[in-house]
Amino acid sequence: MIPNTWSRILLVGDDPSKRATFKAELSEAGHDVVDCLSLDDAMTCAQREPFAVALVDVQSPGARSVELLGLLMNKNLKVQLVMNAEFESLLSANQTMHAGLFTYFEKTASSSTVLNLVHRAFRSYATHSVEELQTGMVTRTTALEEQQANFQHLVEHVQEVFWIATPDHSKILYMSPRYESLWGRNCVNLVDHPHDVWDAVHPQDQEYVLTRVAEGEVTGFQAEFRVIRPDQAVRFIRAQTFPIRNTFGEVVRMAGVAEDMTEHKRVQETLVKTERQFRQSSRMEAIGTLAGGIAHDFNNILTAILGYTELGLASVPKGSRTQRNLQEVLTAGHRAKHLVLQILAFSRQSGQGKNPTPIHTVIQEALKLLRATIPTSIEIRQSLMTEASVLADSTQLHQVVINLCTNAEYAMRETGGLLAVTLEDVDVTEEKVRSVPGLQVGPHIRLIIQDNGTGMSPDVLERMFDPFFTTKPIGEGSGMGLAVVHGIVTSHGGALLIDSMGGKGTKVEVYLPTIPTPDWDGSGDQGVIPLGKETILFVDDEETIVRLGKELLSSLGYTVEVHTNSQEALHAFRHDPQRFDLVITDQAMPGLTGEALSRELLRIRPELPIILCTGFSHIMTAKKAKALGIQAYLMKPLAIRDLAPIVRHVLDKTLSPLA
Repeated sequence: MIPNTWSRILLVGDDPSKRATFKAELSEAGHDVVDCLSLDDAMTCAQREPFAVALVDVQSPGARSVELLGLLMNKNLKVQLVMNAEFESLLSANQTMHAGLFTYFEKTASSSTVLNLVHRAFRSYATHSVEELQTGMVTRTTALEEQQANFQHLVEHVQEVFWIATPDHSKILYMSPRYESLWGRNCVNLVDHPHDVWDAVHPQDQEYVLTRVAEGEVTGFQAEFRVIRPDQAVRFIRAQTFPIRNTFGEVVRMAGVAEDMTEHKRVQETLVKTERQFRQSSRMEAIGTLAGGIAHDFNNILTAILGYTELGLASVPKGSRTQRNLQEVLTAGHRAKHLVLQILAFSRQSGQGKNPTPIHTVIQEALKLLRATIPTSIEIRQSLMTEASVLADSTQLHQVVINLCTNAEYAMRETGGLLAVTLEDVDVTEEKVRSVPGLQVGPHIRLIIQDNGTGMSPDVLERMFDPFFTTKPIGEGSGMGLAVVHGIVTSHGGALLIDSMGGKGTKVEVYLPTIPTPDWDGSGDQGVIPLGKETILFVDDEETIVRLGKELLSSLGYTVEVHTNSQEALHAFRHDPQRFDLVITDQAMPGLTGEALSRELLRIRPELPIILCTGFSHIMTAKKAKALGIQAYLMKPLAIRDLAPIVRHVLDKTLSPLA
């Protein structure tokens, strides 16, 4: 019995492992594989019987390899040859006249790449065979029946969907079985109900697909579209059709191939999302850098405004119009100070680490900013019933509140509603710990953010903390919001609970452990400004700031020497290190930064008390300053009521033998 050429493949390879892999994969796909280790064995097989495809992968192809290819082509002129790239340089111009039959792959190509080329070669072979089948159908009825049987055997084993239809696709003449697994529908009724194929196309893609079909009645078409299976799963399809003509050149049939692109699309979308997230991260980094620069310069300006206003208030009669006017300037200056802090919070540039933080103030600041952007159809109702502190990065807590409230706003954007924010003390018990993973027994604060919006379905709830998962349209959500919130809360020793139901709204509970409120917060007694008589070295590269610093500190009784050049300040200190009781220096200065100046001063006099000030710094933090030996790290702008008690506290702590 003559072997069925349509499914036969000759496999020649001198690498046993690769040859075994190829044979297993191709046999599983339904092909009849004849594998040969040597070229001599392959020559014998090629002389004995024809093959549809030959996969030849030998390390050093020579004259025997070229002779093998000639035998294969003599036996079957349509044979598809898949070879490694070294064959390309061996074939003469005469042999390459059938170049369409040759497919090359690099020696470094993966097994999956080579197998894909083999499957493509079978499709090409099938295409040419179908053309020959249709062209000779008038005069070769017996041959047609034989070829149709061969064709049936082939298309039932390829991984793609294969069909034959009338030129306008009004009738499906044949559909391969792969259609049932890809479309999820039965092939039996397609002959009488061809519209079932197009009814399964996603509604948003149907007009496009039908237009492409109509345009391709003569030339064929290519299209990518989505198919909705009966189980509601969506598959991405890439389809291509090509015409089959009779001996007179008339299009009598249309053949089509469709392949499943779902996994490819998923990988592609993941890469796109990752790239989008990278671009977003780069933009945020640029915004943060810009915000930091603005904060530094603006805080210097605010320092002068607040400082000179306080000096003015001290020298005008109480109750006078001038005093009231200056008080308004002072109030506006403090509002500007908080605005700069909010800008830095939005750009994620806190640089402060975890510190005792009264969370109710963070919530109040966040809600003030949100009110300007949330539609008036959404009511914000806050109930802050505790002023407890948590050990936290205030910027990260700000981000938690913003992200959760923004999600709630999105859920109520269309219909409006109520955004309720509650803060309360809770005592976490052993029973609560067992029901909430990640919690520890002890006092906590509980932040509850609740909305009456669209809510979340069970499948969305299962994936809500997955990075890049979002239900929002493209461009409206990165899918990182809840993932970031979860990470921040967990890193602060807390826990996050979310209760939601489709159409019933969402309730988010954030638990964070509280800490005792510190007895001294650095602000001192607001009624009495402490004075002193020590000698202070004040260094800042801004002329306005040093004049203000000298006047402020002098008004408190201190002897002050100022410098706008850090190198000159270091020289003055070296000349008489014991003359100064305290050094106050800015961080960002040309030539010698505050950090570098502090290192030099402490090298000369290790016990020297230093206060480091900055409008904003990318490289210096309170923790780093403390490790350096600096007693206080202050953020500008500094008002006299901020600076005076800290100066006094640092001096008393350093000078007192009991401190």
